[in-house]
Amino acid sequence: MTYEHWSEITATIQSCDWENPPSQAPSTLFVGHFIVVFSYIADGNNYRAAFCSSHEWGKGTDLIILYNPQNPDEHSVCESDESQAEAAIECFFGLLEWLDVP
Repeated sequence: MTYEHWSEITATIQSCDWENPPSQAPSTLFVGHFIVVFSYIADGNNYRAAFCSSHEWGKGTDLIILYNPQNPDEHSVCESDESQAEAAIECFFGLLEWLDVP
């Protein structure tokens, strides 16, 4: 997916809650993570979304995201720390395992 024509916008953290790994996890590879809920306003409409993070975010903290002006509900969190991206990938695969997706 290309973000070349997406716009940068400020989003605000609404909540950040710790989630333990699923009890069905086959190994200790899957660790807990924070579920970070954020909101943003694009084209006069409010949007709400979430992402996984390895570190805690404070409520009310602003962060920069990219969103698709053609479909403002599509977004991407701009993480400058590579370890955060790795944590998100681990979170994604952990959720797939928990949901029993082949």
